[in-house]
Amino acid sequence: MELSLSHSSSLGISAINPHCKASSCQPKAIPSKLNGKLCDLSLKCFKNGVSLGLYNHKFCSKHIPTRQFRHNSIWACSQVGAAGSDPMLNKSSSFKDACWRFLRPHTIRGTALGSTVNKPYLPIAAGDLSVQSAWFLVIFFAVTGLLIVGYNFGPFITSLYSLGLFLGTIYSVPPFRMKRFPVAAFLIIATVRGFLLNFGVYYATRAALGLPFQWSAPVAFITTFVTLFALVIAITKDLPDVEGDRKFQISTLATKLGVRNIAFLGSGLLLVNYVTAVLAAVYMPQAFRRSLMIPAHILLALCLIFQAWLLEQANYTKEAISVFYHFIWNLFYTEYAIFPFI
Repeated sequence: MELSLSHSSSLGISAINPHCKASSCQPKAIPSKLNGKLCDLSLKCFKNGVSLGLYNHKFCSKHIPTRQFRHNSIWACSQVGAAGSDPMLNKSSSFKDACWRFLRPHTIRGTALGSTVNKPYLPIAAGDLSVQSAWFLVIFFAVTGLLIVGYNFGPFITSLYSLGLFLGTIYSVPPFRMKRFPVAAFLIIATVRGFLLNFGVYYATRAALGLPFQWSAPVAFITTFVTLFALVIAITKDLPDVEGDRKFQISTLATKLGVRNIAFLGSGLLLVNYVTAVLAAVYMPQAFRRSLMIPAHILLALCLIFQAWLLEQANYTKEAISVFYHFIWNLFYTEYAIFPFI
């Protein structure tokens, strides 16, 4: 829905229909004296779950391009669509959205402990989810997961799951918060991402299926690869938060050694990973597909070098650091994507 306010203080309301051409869907002007009531309209729409943006050409020309807003406009965007302005439905929708952002499909990224300086967009820092609700969600899904694993799988997989749950707890939850210490953080990340999620789960699954123990070179490769990758994650995980860490005098490797040194160190370790992958394909052709494994890891290594160069050219700004860190995670996921084919 679009509300357009012309210079003559007339209010135009139009519903945007995806099947309607722009030329045939012009808003109808409705005269209205809104000079003293725009703030009230904004507040009412906000309380009803409608996101309302108010733009005035006279007062907002410094922030909004005049080419985009030649006419003063009010944009009202409702998340509930046809549900209208039902407060209970809007509150439910907002809560579900906050839960989804808190409980990521991959992992809970410590949002209960996220700094409002480093990650103001996260649900708790943004005020969309209370700390009590966050704790409830974490405990509920932890217990539910443990019950599902214990009921459906054998004691070996349940033990591995419990170990991972315990390590994840002491990594993030006060008063432990082992992620504050680089060595402890590396050991936990390497154990969970390297051993448990690869070597442990693979052989636990074989045991659950009644299959005997069998050495697998590819599983040994991915376990070693991800373990070294875990070291890179452990030393680069604080790069996006360096601004807030410096402000609150939180000691991390990034604040101690500098962003540039940590970025170079992480890139160097990843290059070692890729060189090792190429050598493994060369010297163990019976275990890996050379035609894919060698060019794939050479390409990923070149992409890493290019991304590090872009970070250097950007002079290590906050935005460039964030892009670089997310690229490291993309490399992590890419390795798992190509693993079944190598």
